[in-house]
Amino acid sequence: MARYDVLILGGGASGCALAGRLSENHDRSVCLVEAGPDYGHLSEGRWPADILDPRWLALESHLWERADEEDRSQARARVLGGCSAHNACVILEGAPADYEWGAGWSYESFAPYLKRAAETLQTHVLPDDELTPWHRAFRQAGGDDSIVHPVNIVDGVRWHSGFAYVDPARGRGNLTILADTLVDRVLLEDGRAVGALADGRELQAAVVVVSASAYGSPAILLRSGIGPEGDVAQLPVGEGLVDHVGVGAAWEPTERLVAETSAHEAEHGLYMGQVTVAARSRSCPPGTRDVFVFPALDIGPEISGAAFAMKPRSRGSVRLTAPEPEAPLAIDHGFLCDERDTEVLVEAFERLRDLAESDEVRPYRGAELRPGAEIGAEEHVRATARGFFHPVGTCAIGSVLDERCRVLGFENLYVVDASAIPEIPSANTNLTTVALAERASEWL
Repeated sequence: MARYDVLILGGGASGCALAGRLSENHDRSVCLVEAGPDYGHLSEGRWPADILDPRWLALESHLWERADEEDRSQARARVLGGCSAHNACVILEGAPADYEWGAGWSYESFAPYLKRAAETLQTHVLPDDELTPWHRAFRQAGGDDSIVHPVNIVDGVRWHSGFAYVDPARGRGNLTILADTLVDRVLLEDGRAVGALADGRELQAAVVVVSASAYGSPAILLRSGIGPEGDVAQLPVGEGLVDHVGVGAAWEPTERLVAETSAHEAEHGLYMGQVTVAARSRSCPPGTRDVFVFPALDIGPEISGAAFAMKPRSRGSVRLTAPEPEAPLAIDHGFLCDERDTEVLVEAFERLRDLAESDEVRPYRGAELRPGAEIGAEEHVRATARGFFHPVGTCAIGSVLDERCRVLGFENLYVVDASAIPEIPSANTNLTTVALAERASEWL
C-alpha cells in the first residue's frame, strides 16, 4: 500500500501549485491525484491543441459530466491543470477589501503570494498593437475604467498551473502523479485523515489536502461523511456557493469591423478576450468595483459582450446526487435569489449597451442581435443570468475551515482551492486560487 507524506486530491490550478511547491523539499514525499489525464511535460508535445491555444476558452473537451448539460455555468475541467487549462488566461487581483477573510487574512498579508503566483505564471500585459479592433474600441470607450488583461500566455501557449508548477518538478523522485485516478473519499480514523480511497485503491498519507475545485472538493468531503448531515462531522460543506453572475449581448459586425479584423488577424492573430471595463453600481460597496463589462470576439468575426455583477450576494449549494464519485453533482447557483443582484446586473447590462453606443464602438457594430434592442435590460437579466466560471465558497474559511485551511476538527485534513475562498473577489479568481495554494504550501 502506497504511503506519502502529503496526498493532494485534485490536480487543478491549486493542486498543481501545491505539488510543485511542496515537492521542493526533497525529504517530503508528495502524491498528486488527478481524475483526468496528464499529457506529460509540455516539451513532449502530447498536449491537445485546444488546451494549448490561449485565444479561446477550451470548453469542448476534458469536462466532467454535468447534471444539466445545457448549463455551462456548471462546467469544470477534468485534466491536469484543471480550469487553468481551460480559461481565458486573465490574471487579475481583487480589490484589497476582497481579502479580509478573518484572523490572519488581509491584503497586506496575502499580497506577497499574489505576486509570487503572478510571477510563476509568467504574467504580462499584451502590447496595445495586439488588441483587436473590437477590444481596442472598448478600451478607448471605457477610458480610465478599462483594463487591458494581464495574461499567463507564454510563446502562444496557455501557461496553466501544470506547466508553471508541475513541469519544473517532474524530475523529482519525491513527486508521484496519479492521473486518470478518481478519488472517492478521504479515509478517516479517530478524528484524523489517514489517506484516501481512489479507484478502489487505498493511498495512505500523513497529511491529506483536498484540492478538487469548488464543485469537486465539497463532493469528496460529503462522500467522506463530512457535511451538513455528515455521520463523521457536521459542517456546512457545499453551502455558500457563489459565482459572478452575468448576461450577454451580440451585434452584427459592420464591414469596417470585418475588414480591420481580417487585417489584424493576418498580422497578430485573434483573441477572444483582451479587455475588461470595470465600473461601480449605485450600490457598490466601498473599496471595490462591482461591475465588469467584457467584450468578446469569435471567429467569423462574431462580436459580443457580457456584463457581470462582481460582488453578488446570492448563494447556492453543491450536493451529491448519488454516492458514486462519477455521479454528476446537484449544483444550484442560486443566481439572483437576492434581488439586489438583479439591480446591479441591470445596471451592468445598461453600461454594456452604453459602451456599444459610444463613438468609439458604434462604427464596428450594427444591429443588436441578442437579446435585441426591443428587449429591456431587466427582462433580459431575469431570463438569461449565468455564471462566469468563477465558483468559490463551498468549503469556506471561517465556516468549514480554520484560518489555515484545515477542516474544523481535523488537524491533518486541509482544503486548498477556490472552495476555501469565503468571499468572492471582484475579479477573475484564478490568481487568487493559485496564490492561496502558494500561501498554504508554507503551512503544510
